[in-house]
Amino acid sequence: MGTNEISAKATIANSAFFLHRGLGCVVHDNAVIGEHCTISQNVTIGSKWSNGICDGSCPIIGCGVFIGAGAVILGNIKIGDYSVIGANAVVTKDVPPYAICVAVPGRIVGYKNGKNEYKITETSESSD
Repeated sequence: MGTNEISAKATIANSAFFLHRGLGCVVHDNAVIGEHCTISQNVTIGSKWSNGICDGSCPIIGCGVFIGAGAVILGNIKIGDYSVIGANAVVTKDVPPYAICVAVPGRIVGYKNGKNEYKITETSESSD
């Protein structure tokens, strides 16, 4: 059976939804997750560590954010309302509202409008 570590001390909106019952998810005590967020399996939302010391600051996830499977969101950052974090992205910097953030390290590749239409401004793969 799978497990998760979603802290009861975290601030999680009642309308936030963990797919697959939060299988494999880790959410730090100080994390904030806004209204109507959808969080896939195996997502980590936590603080950064440096030289074996946890800095304790955690992400603030805005409203209506979708977080893909295996994404890692770390540190004192803000994920803007209605943004999309792609599967397996590693995000350590702020993400503006309506942005689409993918890759390792996470980078903005496009934006969506209020009608859930997407405009991709670059691809996540490098061109060789």
